[in-house]
Amino acid sequence: MKTPKRIEPLIEDGLVDEVLRPLMSGKEAAVYVVRCGTQVRCAKVYKEANKRSFRQAAEYQEGRKVRNSRQARAMAKSTKYGRKEAEDAWQNAEVAALFRLAGAGVRVPKPYDFQDGVLLMELVTDADGDAAPRLNDVHLEAEEAREFHAFVIRQIVL
Repeated sequence: MKTPKRIEPLIEDGLVDEVLRPLMSGKEAAVYVVRCGTQVRCAKVYKEANKRSFRQAAEYQEGRKVRNSRQARAMAKSTKYGRKEAEDAWQNAEVAALFRLAGAGVRVPKPYDFQDGVLLMELVTDADGDAAPRLNDVHLEAEEAREFHAFVIRQIVL
């Protein structure tokens, strides 16, 4: 498989040894299964704003504060610099939240590193070691669903 251009710097820095395969692609990112030494992880490659099909992006970012007044003005005016800063702020906020959640003991994929729009994190697997299925593809019996629901609520409380 051809290595995605945005993952190449992680390979050059020794964080990733090889890209094994694409896992999935969504509205905001493409996810690849990668090998890091003996570990299999995933690399979430955020799509650039002009290549993303995220209709509610403005609502998603609404209320996000920027401490630097120059950045805030540029973002408000939607200059080229402002759009780049808004994009960076959005990605950094998501990554920072993931690191905080993992640090608080919430069961989330463990983040390892974030570089130039690529988040290197734990690959969530099933009992056989394969990438876990999407929730939409999982069938649960009623009792099992209630147990998982209770678990998710406990995670939200954390």
